Amino acid sequence: MKFFVYIFLFSVVFRPAFPFLDYVVNYHYIVTELCENKNAPELSCNGKCHLKKELAKAYKNDVPASNEKKTETAETVVLFIVNLPVFCFETEHTIHSKINSVYKNLYSHLDAVSVFRPPAFNY
Repeated sequence: MKFFVYIFLFSVVFRPAFPFLDYVVNYHYIVTELCENKNAPELSCNGKCHLKKELAKAYKNDVPASNEKKTETAETVVLFIVNLPVFCFETEHTIHSKINSVYKNLYSHLDAVSVFRPPAFNY
């Protein structure tokens, strides 16, 4: 089953390349039989006119027949219902812990009188 899915996906993805593949495979037949300009070799068409027609035909099949069909829009009404919490103005009973009143400041700043200078190296 996977094999058929892969073949289908391959054919959908590479569908625009099929006219080129057909042109390459049947190059000699297209140049000798299907080319519209085979009587005028100075144009050096070499079947590119047939390739151009095939590409136009493939593009026409891919484009929808009418653009009006795509302009139809469906409106969807989106409605969200959110339960909002009710704000209560009553005070809550919280447990107040006693702050440690014996605070010790262990930070000290040393004001150095002299400025640090790196050692001098003698060579």
